[in-house]
Formats: sequence, C-alpha cells, structure tokens
Amino acid sequence: MTQLEAGVVETTHGAVRGTVIDTPYGAVQQFLGIPFGKAPVGERRFCASEAAEPWEGVLDASAFGPDPVQSVDGPYTGVIPGTSTDSVSEDCLTLNVWVPAGAEDGLPVMVWVYGGAFLTGGSSFPLYNGARLAAEQQVMVASVNCRVGALGFMDLRQVPGGESTTANCGLHDVRLGLEWIAANATAFGGDPATLTAFGESAGAGSILHLLGSPGISSVMRRAIMQSPGADMTQTPEIAAKVARCFMGNAGASDVAGLRQLEPQEIVAAQVKTAMEMFNEAGAMPFHPVVDGSLIPAPPVELLQAMTATDIDVLVGATAHELRLFQQDLPADNSNQILHHMVSGHIAAKTGAEPPASDVEAVVREYRLAAEGTAWNTDSDILTAINTDVSMREPIQRIADFRAAAGAQTYMYDFRWCSQADPDKGAFHAIDLPFVLDSFHVDGWREFVGADEAAQALGRGMRSAWAAFARSGDPSTIEFGPWPRYELDERMTMILDSDPNPAADPLRNERSMWGPVGGGDSQ
Repeated sequence: MTQLEAGVVETTHGAVRGTVIDTPYGAVQQFLGIPFGKAPVGERRFCASEAAEPWEGVLDASAFGPDPVQSVDGPYTGVIPGTSTDSVSEDCLTLNVWVPAGAEDGLPVMVWVYGGAFLTGGSSFPLYNGARLAAEQQVMVASVNCRVGALGFMDLRQVPGGESTTANCGLHDVRLGLEWIAANATAFGGDPATLTAFGESAGAGSILHLLGSPGISSVMRRAIMQSPGADMTQTPEIAAKVARCFMGNAGASDVAGLRQLEPQEIVAAQVKTAMEMFNEAGAMPFHPVVDGSLIPAPPVELLQAMTATDIDVLVGATAHELRLFQQDLPADNSNQILHHMVSGHIAAKTGAEPPASDVEAVVREYRLAAEGTAWNTDSDILTAINTDVSMREPIQRIADFRAAAGAQTYMYDFRWCSQADPDKGAFHAIDLPFVLDSFHVDGWREFVGADEAAQALGRGMRSAWAAFARSGDPSTIEFGPWPRYELDERMTMILDSDPNPAADPLRNERSMWGPVGGGDSQ
C-alpha cells in the first residue's frame, strides 16, 4: 500500500485518511465515503455521472457518505433485515475500501454492488460491510453507491427536454465507481488486473448489464452474479410510458420541471408510478433499459453473440428464490389463476397463446414434483414456476451461451434452507450473510437460523469467491475442485450443508422453460 503516513493513501483525486478497525480475523484499514462522482444535482440530475473534482489536503475517510435517495416504506423495504437507511442524499456518489492491515501488495480486488430491486440500497448498510471478508480472505474489498429508483433508472429521453438526459444513470454510477477503483487499486495495495465485481439481485443485474458495455473488460476482469434477473431489461417503449406516467404524477411538463422538484417529491411520484404501471412494466418499472450505448442490447442477446468472453463469470441462484415474496392465491379460484399465469409464461416464451393441454402438462409436472412435500398448494406451485421462469432457467441460459463461446464460466445452485422459517426454503437473498460474513448483523443469524453448517458453508463460499477473484477459478480446500461449466455435463456446485458439484442439476427447469424447440440451449 502506497502510504504517505499511517492511515493516509494518495489517490488520483487526493490523499485520504482512513481508520483501523478490528475484526475476528485481524485488523483492517477502512476508507469510507470517498467521492468518486460529482453530486448529480441541478442540471446533472438525470444525467450520467461525472468524475469528482480533485481535493486539496487530506480527506477524512472515517464515515460513510449518505445513501441514495429512496423510499423508506416501499414494497421491498424491510422484507429482509437491515435494508433501510436513515441518511439519504442526491449527493451520494461515494465508495468505500477495506484492506487487511499489514497485507502485501497485489491483493485481489473485489467490488460489491448492492441490490434492492433498483429502488433501494446503500453501501453503508452494515449487512454489506466488507471488513470481515477483507481480513479473512486477504483481499481488498470495495463498495460503490449508485442512484436508484427514478433518479437512477428512469429513461426520460422521449419526453420534452429529454435530450439533456441520460438513461441508466445508476449503471453509469457503477461503471464510474469501478473505473475509480481500478485506477486507485494499486495505491491501496490491490491488483487492478483482478478487479472482480460481485453483487446480488439488482446488484448482480447491474453487473450483468455492464458485461455488454463497450470497453468494460478494460476495467472489470471478473464478475460474480448472485441471483441476477437475466430477462428483465426494460424496452425503450415501456420505459417511455413509465416516464410519461411519472411526469404526470410529478406535475411536471418537461425535464426542467423535474429538476426543480425536491427529492421527496421525486420519491412520492415514483411510488405512485410504480403502482399505476404495474400491469405494463411489472414490479420494477425503474430498471435498466436498452439505450444503444451503455446497454446496446439486452444482456442475454449480447452474451449469445459472444460478448464479454474475456471476463470470467461465476453465476447462480438460490433454489427457492421467490418464496420470499410468496402470496397466497384466493382459495375459490387458485387453480384458474395458476393455469392463467402458466399460459402467460408459455405465450411469452413461444409468442403464441398455448393450447390448454400444454398448460395442463406444465402444471401436472410441477404437481408431481411437489407430491410428498409441504409445498403442494396452487400458491406453492405458482411460486416454483415463477422462480424457474424468472430466475433459474435464464441464469442457466447465460451459462450456456458463455460455455458455447468458450468463456470461462462457473455455476452454483444455493440450496441451504432457512432453519428459522422452513417454509421460506432457500429464499432470495438468503445467501447475503454467507458471502459477507454478516450473520451477526441486524438479526440475520436469528432470521435464517444460522447453525454450524451455515457457518461452514459461509466460510467455504467466501474462500471460493476470493479464489475466483484471485485466479478466475473458485476451487478451494473447503469445496475441493469446482469444475468449469461446459455444455457436455453442465457441472454446477451445489451449495448446501455438504457442498458438491453435480452434473446438469437444472435439466428439468431447462427442458421446461428453455428456448423453443427442444428445451436445451445447445
């Protein structure tokens, strides 16, 4: 680490002074709240982030910067512990760095990108603190703030005054943060050639979209994506409808009017727009959109065209993703709703309304799979189908496209189930405290009932994630050899109390929901 004095590091923008904190694995130097972008306010609101101005003197990096403006009582707030914030601001483009005290130079660099449905999140959340991961695995960990909701993911280009705006502002923030970290990793003792972006849910989705961003391989060498929504890119047409709806709710006639609104007025219009646009835009109307530049096309199309083959990828999902959000269907017509939803999924896949016999065949397969389990109601069946359609099959398709291109790819299936609430199973986001060693934070240990097996699995996952960042291969002493994902066997690491690789464990999901004409991607 290039230090001017104890705790002070010289960066491309100026000197920063961090603090030293203790962890169970040793001391860590942490540098918090480092500005990497100018405040996206005034004329810069709804525009791509710009690099921060250099500062004079030594910046005090002892406290987190504010999190991005967001709703504090939205539909995803509080679903899992520790995902709310008391300190928000539009002036939020800061990042954080954790480095093991006394470590040798050349550390692997791991950059966390938070999730939150592109509506919430912040790098100050204790759940996302990188100190323990840095000390235990002897890696440099960083995290970046990015704008969320309407301020980060609304496409205003087709509304009056929209020519002065940029789509995908939140993704521009992430990329600018990655560029800052790549430029300064050496000063903190990291090796920029190993820079690995890792994230969960919307954080993984951000990384996935950036894989197709022109020139991204000059910044990001590897990517770890936990539960990305692979088929959820917004079309420009839907994005324009969302923008027009938002402007009506905000009472603004053009972008200049939107730039005059207070942040809380933006959030209020955002909440109302999300409700009104649900049927057309889904549960996440503020979402990455194809913009022709940063996002030239949907990520799955880009990967199918063999984009980003020089970036190593580790990707996977939890076994029961959407049980976290399960809602019980009305008893009097649950079967009708189930068949209607399945019909819609098949129509979206094939482009045509399916015959009733095809719908019934799918429902029958899932009912058979649920026999003898506690998850056998129509609501359970629909949740399993939605999980496979929206998460598990698309993720496997990503791996298939990359394997076909010869790109280094590893896949996992996280199956450790909640011991505190078995009905939730291996739900969406359950893997967060395993990767970040955060069972002690915000009641997570009690929330999932973490036992000794969970602790051991967490240690193994952190070791594998760090090994992947270090070399591009997640094989470790804890898990043993982790086979590369290839189309002949589709080897996938099963992450459970007894982690082991398995050949093609998601074959049924792929055959049911894979590409039209036989199910298999290849």
